[in-house]
Amino acid sequence: MICAAANELLAEDGLEGLTIRAVLARTGLARRAFYERFQGKDDLVLAVFAETLRNAGEQFGALAREAPDATEGLRRIVIGIVLGQLGFEPDIGSGHNRRSAALSREHLRLAESRPADLQAALRPLLDIIAWQVEQGIASGQFRDCDPQVHSKLVYNLVATTVHVELLAEEGGLPDYERRKQLAEAIWQFCRRATVADPTG
Repeated sequence: MICAAANELLAEDGLEGLTIRAVLARTGLARRAFYERFQGKDDLVLAVFAETLRNAGEQFGALAREAPDATEGLRRIVIGIVLGQLGFEPDIGSGHNRRSAALSREHLRLAESRPADLQAALRPLLDIIAWQVEQGIASGQFRDCDPQVHSKLVYNLVATTVHVELLAEEGGLPDYERRKQLAEAIWQFCRRATVADPTG
């Protein structure tokens, strides 16, 4: 309930709208009830990240498992993150974009102030990327590497590029065609760095 309220507030007014007072007003909870679960706003934002990324891990895991091979599975994950398959649609309203841009800003800040907590929130998504890399190595499609390290490299490339795009689009509607072109360019970069024969 609290995370759902936080997501609504982020979509409506971005970071400025996400205050503890606003969350209490939206949920009807007493201040004490909030602080029994969270120490402050950072903990709430981390909980939103954790929920979003847990859902992303489940969604991308399902997409990858349905793929015919490891290369296509990894492609679906990379393309999905860039296109924002956590909720992005071509005709989505600007509210989703405000939420995404706000979380991008917080992602960058928490990477400095709460790196261990942010990594814990990212773990479900990193694990599904690492699992896909492991499948590719086992099948001979991917070059030998440390799947955990490689998953972080892939995620960091994709996420950093998407953060820049989201912040540039903040306050307006995303350009879906541009995002599709960007997704393909990022995938081709990741493919060349991952597959055993990138020319194939």
